[in-house]
Amino acid sequence: MSYEDILSRIDEQKKSQEITSQLYRYTGLLQAIQFFSQRFSAEQILNFTYDFVTELLIVDQIAVFSKQYDQYILIKSKGFSYTSYTLPFDENYNMIAKFHGHIMNAEDMERFLPSDLLKAFPSHLGIPLMIEDELYGFILANRMDKDSNFSQDDYIIAEALMQLFNTSLSNYKSYQDLHNAKAELDEKIFNLFAINQSSKVLLSELNLSNLYNLSIDVFSELTQSSITTFFLYDEISESYKLRGMKDAFHPSNKINLSLYLNPNAEINPAKTILDMNNLEDIKYFNSIYMNGYDTIQVLKPLYIVMVTKNTELLGFVTLGKNVAGKPYNKGIFELIESLSSSSYIALSNAKYFKQANEQKKLLQKKFDRLMSLNSLMKNINSAKTIEQLAHLTLNTLEISFGMKTGLFALFNPKNNTFKVLSSINMENCLAEFPFADSLNCLLEGENFILNSKDQIPEFLPEELSNSLSDASGAFLAPINIESIENELLGIIGVFEFSEGILADSENVLTVNTIANHISPVLYHLNQMKEQANLLCPNYENIFIKSLEKCIEEAEELFMDLEVIHIHNSKFSFTPIKLSDAASNKYKKIYRVTNSDLFIIDFDFNTVEELKSIISSEDEVEIALYKYKKDFKTVDDFMNCFAK
Repeated sequence: MSYEDILSRIDEQKKSQEITSQLYRYTGLLQAIQFFSQRFSAEQILNFTYDFVTELLIVDQIAVFSKQYDQYILIKSKGFSYTSYTLPFDENYNMIAKFHGHIMNAEDMERFLPSDLLKAFPSHLGIPLMIEDELYGFILANRMDKDSNFSQDDYIIAEALMQLFNTSLSNYKSYQDLHNAKAELDEKIFNLFAINQSSKVLLSELNLSNLYNLSIDVFSELTQSSITTFFLYDEISESYKLRGMKDAFHPSNKINLSLYLNPNAEINPAKTILDMNNLEDIKYFNSIYMNGYDTIQVLKPLYIVMVTKNTELLGFVTLGKNVAGKPYNKGIFELIESLSSSSYIALSNAKYFKQANEQKKLLQKKFDRLMSLNSLMKNINSAKTIEQLAHLTLNTLEISFGMKTGLFALFNPKNNTFKVLSSINMENCLAEFPFADSLNCLLEGENFILNSKDQIPEFLPEELSNSLSDASGAFLAPINIESIENELLGIIGVFEFSEGILADSENVLTVNTIANHISPVLYHLNQMKEQANLLCPNYENIFIKSLEKCIEEAEELFMDLEVIHIHNSKFSFTPIKLSDAASNKYKKIYRVTNSDLFIIDFDFNTVEELKSIISSEDEVEIALYKYKKDFKTVDDFMNCFAK
C-alpha cells in the first residue's frame, strides 16, 4: 500500500469519526428537546442544564449561576477553583436578555460581565439563561486545551441548548405564574365567600354590644391576628373607646383605652390600612389622635384598619402579628378593606336602629303621657264638686305621671291666702297658707319654679316650706282664667317627681296642660256654688214629679199609695220638724214650704200614728189622701186643694 493510500484512509477515518461525533451530539440534542419538553422546577432545570452542556459541548470547566433575590449565586461548577461565588445584581445585566439574547463569546462576556467574575471563571463561551427580558442566570464554559476552541458547530449546539433551557425556564415561570394566579384566585374566591358570609352576619346583628364582639371575632379569625382590638367613637365622652379585644395567646387579657381626636385632624379616605412599621403611617395616625401611637403600643399593633366613610371616621381595628408568624399578603388587605366597609355599614345600621328604638320609646312615652292626659281630662270632666276635682287631679298626677309630693290649693283674693283642698305625701300640711311677694308671677299666669331644695325656705311662705321635708324643689303652676285680666283661681303645686328633673320641659308642659284644662272647669264649679247659695230649688215641682212617678209604679205593681199632708196653720220661719223615727221610716219627704210638708208612702197610715212621730211643738193638721179613693192622677190630687 502506497503512502498516499494510507493518508487517504486516515482522512476517511477522521471524516467518519467527525460524522459519528456530530451524529452523537445531534442525537443528544434531540434527546434534550424531548427531555426539556417535560415540566421541571427551576432547580431541576439548572441541574439538567449543567449535565447537557457538559455532555454535548464537551467542556472541561463549567459554572452555572442562578439569580436568587438580589444576587447571582454559583449553584454548580466543575474545573474552576471556586466552589462558591456571589455576584451582586445590577440592572445592566438584564441588557443581555433585552439587547443581546444569544450565545456570548469572549468579547461579549468582557462587554457585559464584570472583570472580577471573568478572572475567577475564565471562559470562552457564555450561555445566558433568560426569562422574557430578565437574565435569570448564565453558564460559563471553557476548554483547557488551547487547540480545542469552540467551533461553529459548538456554537450551533450551544445556541440550540440555550433556546431549550430558556424555553423550559419560561414554561416554568408561566406555570408558576399560572399556579400563583390560581392560588390568588382561590384566595379571592374564599375571601369573597368570607366577605359575603361575614357581611351577612354583621348586617344581621343590630345590637351594638354584640356587634363589637362579632366584629372582633370576624377580623381575628379571617386575618389570624394574635391581638385584635376594635375602637369605636363614643358620643358621650367624645373619644374613641376600646369596645372589644381578642388576644389569641391571653384570652383573659382586658385593657381599657381611649383616644381623643386632635382639633385639626384631617381624615384621608384613601388611607384605610396603616402600617405601624412605616414612619409616615405612624405620623399620620398621630396627626389624627393625641399621643395615638404611644397609647396603643400596649396592643402591639402591626397594622391599623381605619373604618371610614368619606371623611367620617367611625373607628379603627388594630391587628397584631399573625399567629402562625406569616406576613399579611395583598389578599388579606383586600379582605380587611371589604370587612371594614361591611363593619362601617353594620355599625351605622346598628346605631340608626338604636336611635330609632330610642325615638320609638320616647314617642311611646309621649303617647302614654297623652293617653294619661286624655284619661285625666275625662276624669276631671266627671268631677261634680271642687273637692272631687282637686282629688282627681292629684291622684292622676301621682299614678300616671309619677308625682311624689304635691298639693291643690284655691286662691282667696279677699284675704290673700291659699286654701289647700288636697295634698299628696305632705305630713302636717296646713289647711291654709298666705300669699308671698315671691309668688307674684302666679298672678300674671307664669310658673313659679325652684330647682333646689335649699331655695324653698327663702322663696316660699314659712307655713308651706315647713311641711316640705322630702321636696327636691318647687313647681307651682297657676290655674287662671282670662277675662279682662288674668284671674288666679288656684295652683297645682309639685315638689318632687319619681323620675326626671322637677323642671323638665315635659313635666312642666304636662302640669301646665292640666292646669289650663281644669281652669274653666274650676271657674264654672265656683260659679255654680255661688249660684246654689243664691237660688232655692222648686220643691213644689219636685214633689209633683215624684208623685207622678209613684202613681205609675203603684198602678203597674198594684201597690197601695198614700200622700200625707202635714200643715202648720201658723206662719213660722222654722220648718216643721220630724222625729228621727219618721226620717228613718219615710224616704220620700218633701218640704214645699215651712208650713207644708208632704210624705209619699206605699202603705196606709193613721193620724194617731203620725202625730206621735211629729216633733213640732206647734199644733199641726194632718190630712191623708189615698190613691184611687181621693185621687187617681196628679191633677186630681191638685184639685183636692182647689176646693
